[in-house]
Amino acid sequence: MKLTIALSNLKKELLLGSFFAFTIKAGGVASAFALNIVIARNLGAEQAGYFFLAQTILLILAPFSRQGLDNCLIRFIAGYKDKDTNENNVAGIYRLALQRVTPVALSLSASLWFASEWLAIYVFSKPQLGSALKLCSLAITPLALAQLHAYCFQGKKRIVLSMLFESSALATLAFALICLIQPNNAPDTMRCYLLATLLVFGCALYIWNKGRNPKLFSLAPREREHVLSTARPMFVTFALFQFIQWSSQLLLGIWEHASDIALFATAHRTAMLVSFILIAINSIAAPKFAEAYKLGELDEVRKIALHSSRIMTLTAFPVLVAMLLLAPALMRLFGKEFEDGAILLRILVLGQFVNILTGSVAYLLQMTGHEKLLRNNATIATIFMVTGSLVFIPLFGVYGAAAVTALTVAGQNILCVYQVKRVLGFNTLSIFQKI
Repeated sequence: MKLTIALSNLKKELLLGSFFAFTIKAGGVASAFALNIVIARNLGAEQAGYFFLAQTILLILAPFSRQGLDNCLIRFIAGYKDKDTNENNVAGIYRLALQRVTPVALSLSASLWFASEWLAIYVFSKPQLGSALKLCSLAITPLALAQLHAYCFQGKKRIVLSMLFESSALATLAFALICLIQPNNAPDTMRCYLLATLLVFGCALYIWNKGRNPKLFSLAPREREHVLSTARPMFVTFALFQFIQWSSQLLLGIWEHASDIALFATAHRTAMLVSFILIAINSIAAPKFAEAYKLGELDEVRKIALHSSRIMTLTAFPVLVAMLLLAPALMRLFGKEFEDGAILLRILVLGQFVNILTGSVAYLLQMTGHEKLLRNNATIATIFMVTGSLVFIPLFGVYGAAAVTALTVAGQNILCVYQVKRVLGFNTLSIFQKI
């Protein structure tokens, strides 16, 4: 009887939490999609290509500066349950994260600022890119710290705030500013994006610290070392994931025209909208994985994982079908010159659907202490991505980039399914088995 009640409560909590996460994330996704449309329409393909290339570098460097502490914050904050030490430990890991991330983010920002003209001319062969890169360098630190707070909120299971500061608030605010100011070139658009980033960081900092006591604390040396030793393989894994996600756009930036970058970037960002389902449910499931695993409740981990996968797949399938059928119309929203990206969109959407179908496999490995296995999988996927990109992008341009990206995302997640089955004993693809 107790087991039945517990399972019913688990289903209710996942469904209810997922509903709120979906609502916030869906708003953010709509804003991100609208943001990409207004940028493409206002700037045209060439200037939009410069903006998206600069933004890609920002979206690589800001997470890189967090050194793998993102998922550590979720895992450890969710696992602190002792009422006497909980708030001290939360304040301690928060302080540790700030101390580690801030100087690295500032160093990356300064490095990109001084190297921007050199990169624009000698690496990307696009002199007009320099101004956008300089402005993008200023956004690295506020973006890194805003998203750092989002992971703190996620560890505390404050899902609405986590979703807001992870990406939704930035997309919404940037969209509003760009619509208001109407910039017509990449640097002016990046100024709007920078302002939005600063405002989001200020709000995240204020809300997280409001009413908390203590705000900062020193972790015990053993706990500090435990956090950092966990973060190291997570950092390598996250860096590899970032490379897999964004390297195609960087390589296109080196070999192809700015308009081709814009075509791929809009298709890629549109395809990634499918993954909002995964992100929304992971925001609920990840801290639950960490909490259940720390208590030794492995069967609970399995139930959470399979329920999550079931919700993801059933929710994502109609979205997938719609995006495949409506690909030309969706790409036409960015402007008539983007209509040729429909094939790219279809290829990339199929890769993202495999990402959804496999479930929360990456978080499962990270939240249960198997982050080294995830790192190994990411290493294999990165080797495939690099080799495939070097061969197929020069031959087939944007279409080669799309195919390699989709295959890498799919292959990486299938490897993770295998590792979850091997070390945790269940298959996340068996979504309709009796739980």
